[in-house]
Amino acid sequence: MKRVSWIITLIGSAIGFFVLIITLFGSNGAPQEAAGAAIAVAFSVIPYCFARALSEMEPKGQNE
Repeated sequence: MKRVSWIITLIGSAIGFFVLIITLFGSNGAPQEAAGAAIAVAFSVIPYCFARALSEMEPKGQNE
């Protein structure tokens, strides 16, 4: 389960990167850039928080 959550995190980061690039080149002003950047960060940070929480909940003696 831990490996799947990290793979989802990688996918989310890639999506966030593309959202940010599309936003920066397609926005009409600073408010649109800020909103797009916030969405791009959310695609990366939210899956990371879940993956990190799952990693920390695992007992320390187990190796996967």
